[in-house]
Amino acid sequence: MKGFKLNTLASTVAVLCGTLLLPTTHAQAEDAATTGVEKIEITGFRSNLARNKSLKKEAVGSQDSIFAEDIGEFPDANLAESLQRIPGVSISRDSGEGRQISLRGLGPNFTRTRVNGMEALFTTDSGIDQRGSASRTRDFDFSVFASELFNRIDVKKSYDASLDEGGIAGTVDLFTAKPFDYANEGVHGAVNLKGIYNDKTENTDPRIAALVANTWDNFGALVSVAYSEVDTIEEGYHVWSWRQASFGADNVADSVDSSVRDRLVNSTGKNRVFVPRANNIASWANTRERLGITGAFQWQASDTVSFDLDVLYGKLSNDRIENQISTAGTNAFTGDVNKSQLLVDAAIEGNDLVFASFENLDLRTESKVSVGETTFYQATLTSNIELTDNFFASLLLGTSDSEFDQPIHDKVFSEAENHAFSVDWRNADFGQNTYDFDITDFNEWSLMRTDVREDQITNNYTTFQADFDYQVNDEHAVKFGIQSKSYESSGFERRNRVDWENNADAPDAVFQLTDIPILRPYAIANNQATFERVVATGLISRTLDASFNRPGTVYEIEEDTLGIYGQYLWETDINGMRFRGNAGLRWYETDQVSSGQVNTGNGFEQAVFTRSYSDVLPSLAVVLDITDNWLIRAGANRNISRPNLSQLRAAGQVAVADQFINAGNPNLKRFIADSFETSLEYYGDSSSVALAFFMKDMDSFIVQQSQTLPYNQTGYPLEFLTFDPRVTETSEFNVSQPINGDKADVSGIEFAFQSDFTFLPAPFNQLGALGNITLADGETTLFNEGQAIKVTPPGLSETSYNFTLYFETDIWGARISTSYRDDFITGEGSEQNIVAGFDDTTFVDFKTFYNLNDATKLTFEASNLTDERIRQFLDHRTQSFTESGRNFAVGISFQF
Repeated sequence: MKGFKLNTLASTVAVLCGTLLLPTTHAQAEDAATTGVEKIEITGFRSNLARNKSLKKEAVGSQDSIFAEDIGEFPDANLAESLQRIPGVSISRDSGEGRQISLRGLGPNFTRTRVNGMEALFTTDSGIDQRGSASRTRDFDFSVFASELFNRIDVKKSYDASLDEGGIAGTVDLFTAKPFDYANEGVHGAVNLKGIYNDKTENTDPRIAALVANTWDNFGALVSVAYSEVDTIEEGYHVWSWRQASFGADNVADSVDSSVRDRLVNSTGKNRVFVPRANNIASWANTRERLGITGAFQWQASDTVSFDLDVLYGKLSNDRIENQISTAGTNAFTGDVNKSQLLVDAAIEGNDLVFASFENLDLRTESKVSVGETTFYQATLTSNIELTDNFFASLLLGTSDSEFDQPIHDKVFSEAENHAFSVDWRNADFGQNTYDFDITDFNEWSLMRTDVREDQITNNYTTFQADFDYQVNDEHAVKFGIQSKSYESSGFERRNRVDWENNADAPDAVFQLTDIPILRPYAIANNQATFERVVATGLISRTLDASFNRPGTVYEIEEDTLGIYGQYLWETDINGMRFRGNAGLRWYETDQVSSGQVNTGNGFEQAVFTRSYSDVLPSLAVVLDITDNWLIRAGANRNISRPNLSQLRAAGQVAVADQFINAGNPNLKRFIADSFETSLEYYGDSSSVALAFFMKDMDSFIVQQSQTLPYNQTGYPLEFLTFDPRVTETSEFNVSQPINGDKADVSGIEFAFQSDFTFLPAPFNQLGALGNITLADGETTLFNEGQAIKVTPPGLSETSYNFTLYFETDIWGARISTSYRDDFITGEGSEQNIVAGFDDTTFVDFKTFYNLNDATKLTFEASNLTDERIRQFLDHRTQSFTESGRNFAVGISFQF
């Protein structure tokens, strides 16, 4: 099926390009959304806002945009941090940077992102385990690209039939610069140089960007390059989880208060006390290197034909060091209480052990070094063709490929035995640890364990799209099109470890003090020097072959989608009011193949699942321009989002002898949502105001669940049973996997404004402000130990807002911004916790510039001025607490 679709459509491209080399004007090659929008020369932040206002007003659906303030100069250092200024957008952060977005109360998986008109996806990881390592999701990671590579972002919050399906929350379009973006013929360019200082790392790092473009009558070429290297630190505290545990009577001293002792020893079931596991003092250091290169070539072949070729290369590397000390030695305090350790004092608040003092406890330090790299390549060829005076075609053929490779993920664990330890969570956001010995003394520690790991994940898209626009008359038009999209994802995770305790071949570790900023120093193994010694024993190697594959991580997903749409557009006059809109239908069909390695208890076997599904997606959007300044906008549509890749995986563990299955679910249905929105908007010469209401009703939200099924209903091959004759196809298996659960709904209100204070006397008339607030609510169902629990959907913050105050003249300007995001959950909690999530955050940023002359600008930027903490929780309990420091940047830019 895949070959038929792509080959047939590729042939169509060749025929059209070969026979329709008829002239077109460059104006016809512009994005349809900008047609009729006033051309405004970009000269700063104020003009950025003016272009956004003009584009938003003329759009039929709900849309916001961000433009570069000048050549190669996006408003923020990070794309995600620019996006958070848009109403309804909230972001998550990692390594001190914005990473992923949530849009209108739905998590990153529900927002589809396109680069130069083509869907794209790539993977990177977090250094903090509690935020997930390299994961197989559809979440777009905005940290891969430097912001200087782009000159425009569109956020389409409403769906219409001309957009490819897949983003229930919305679609984010990223555009790199093109040579014809600059009005004057000839050479244009810019160079931006910055030095960035972080007050935790106390390092100054470079950020460099350059762009050059030239146009020669009907041909233009542009190349841009952006490079940065930044050192980041997140220091803080974390636990693996909070777990309900019972303490043996011999493990609790008589010195513990009798009522506390009784609860620790005798509580059962859900009345057992929650204890914090591992209690880590930790720090995560990262050297992040980012390189991006774009090329754009535009050819006006004739008055009615144009071609654009856009190429993009991105590379993100993370070189990380992690240090932590935890109660995770051989005789550990991790929730599974060992009889040899003794609890001598304790306190309980509610159902949580908030103070604990132990004797005979073993402690552990961990030194981790990891090196990961994400590379991304994309090429798109587009052509705009004027077939007749009122019939137009737009063609796109593109491919993208990304690969995440983490060949080094080395851990060295050291142990100090038989010590007293206490942890105090009372009146604190994180545990306060006390030790009975000098934790910086090398002689107290010995080599315990070494781990190696390797990850690789690839994503590939190949897309062909043809859109046609027939102008019936001045008031009516018809659009239709076809799209073929092929997506493939594959990957693996490999691990090996050696326990060195009681091993006569164990080498001595090479110890040092922690060499990155941390809450308090301690002795830790020098990772690389120690690994040289352990590798020399021949008992462990950094080179891992397929025999070290981790069960459940080796799988592939292939999706081939064919889509066809038709759309009717109109713009007419009703009693002096401009009435415009579009109505359409989109049909698509997806062929899905999910394959992967399954651990059957008798070695690895390959499982393959195939399925097809299709839908018809209607959409309607209307705008009534009541006056030149006031309009009403409304829309309704149906759209889908596909499950995450890890949820669709065939890989897992099919334990035939024990009769249980832990795996993904290749038969998951897609999310389907009906959406409705309406807004009242005002656009003045120097201000705008918009009040919008939105609602999404989503069928079959995906949850994790255990259920009992006959084996022949699980979808796995009967051949897996052959090695154990006691198990038949009707034997019941306990199956733990994601399923389609109850529905979810999200609704909310957005209010946004922007204004220039031109009515004030000078110099205050140079002031301006913009801001927005989103109030959202929603409900879905999660399952905890079989119990259905109503929660807000993952990614939904009930309140979020952004506010910016700016002052701008032709010579200098400044602005200060604040962004707030309410707490939100990320999904099910670990152990017996119901939910996991993040606390509310408020970030404050500042930027100022001074123009030395028409071509040279000085800038100063400060981000995260309050050194905001990031607290991750399990229910109400702290799982991690980190701070990443303030960033200050001084820069100079030149234009020519």
